Amino acid sequence: MNNKMKILLFFIALIGVVFADLARFAKCDSDDICEVTEVRINPCKDGRFCRLTKGEESSIEFDFIPKFNASNLTTGLYWAALKRDVPFVDFPEVNACLLTSCPTVAGSKQQLSYTTRLSETLPTGRWTFKWKLWSSEDKKKVCCFKTEVSLALKTTNTVI
Repeated sequence: MNNKMKILLFFIALIGVVFADLARFAKCDSDDICEVTEVRINPCKDGRFCRLTKGEESSIEFDFIPKFNASNLTTGLYWAALKRDVPFVDFPEVNACLLTSCPTVAGSKQQLSYTTRLSETLPTGRWTFKWKLWSSEDKKKVCCFKTEVSLALKTTNTVI
């Protein structure tokens, strides 16, 4: 990735953070060896769950404090299903070092930022998203949180 692209991504993320609202979130389980301190989603006007529109741009940023060192990180988004987590098709496991700084240092606060246009083929409804971030060398070194979102159709205002 060239420097111009990195600068552009930084400013897009910065703009998203300025207009993002705090989202309600919960820790995934007691095995996490990381503290997620804040989650910001844009758009998110309702603190209970965020209403996202398919076909439009959305962004997420969260602050975390890993309790582990890692030279490389992997991240992924999942639907938190009853029997097992289902990977989010538009965001499979990716190199998290493209979204946050690497290496991580235990006890040091970091931010991860991600912006995307939501596919119009995603299912409409209310869902529990699970965001995972882990050491590429050791999947037991993980940060994880859950948040509620509503995926809605894009509305059009037609004037007759």
